[in-house]
Amino acid sequence: MDERRASFEALFAEHHTAVLRYIERRVDDREHARELTMDCFEIAWRRFDPAQPYRRPWLLQTARNLVGDAYRKRDREREGLRDLASATRPTDDLAHVELRHALSLLRPADREVLELHYWDGLSAEEIAEVVGCRTAAAWKRLSRARAELRSMLQEPAGSPPDGDDAPDGTRRPSASAPGKGVMTYAID
Repeated sequence: MDERRASFEALFAEHHTAVLRYIERRVDDREHARELTMDCFEIAWRRFDPAQPYRRPWLLQTARNLVGDAYRKRDREREGLRDLASATRPTDDLAHVELRHALSLLRPADREVLELHYWDGLSAEEIAEVVGCRTAAAWKRLSRARAELRSMLQEPAGSPPDGDDAPDGTRRPSASAPGKGVMTYAID
């Protein structure tokens, strides 16, 4: 184990700066670049064999994959926000504020399935695996969470809530009749 560790530490010392610079050129946030660099070396450590140490090209390819994953995750998050925000009135300049507020009013379990689907890009089957339920239950939870969020976003801004009290004492708006094209989504 000591030989493996010493060999890996030499690899780290030799290539850390190059990997960090490579990632910094591709990521806007310096702290995020450091995190991705450490992720790269964590992967290298898990697969490290002192008899066949990695060379810089392998490390940079791994770094490239991590940067690509980070960009795809960011894009999924933005797409999820756009999809959810499209449920608000098109003329509403505060769509993102309303969306964030509506999400904060959802039950944590409902918010989680929406985030797993829209932000993390998971299918109902994958959501079921993450939250520990059957696929049919994940579909039901996702459908219920969408309906609840849709009803919250359709409530006119500034109108007094006329819904029931939530368990935490806050008032939730009642569901109004869905309008045409309020929220569209594809079935996974």
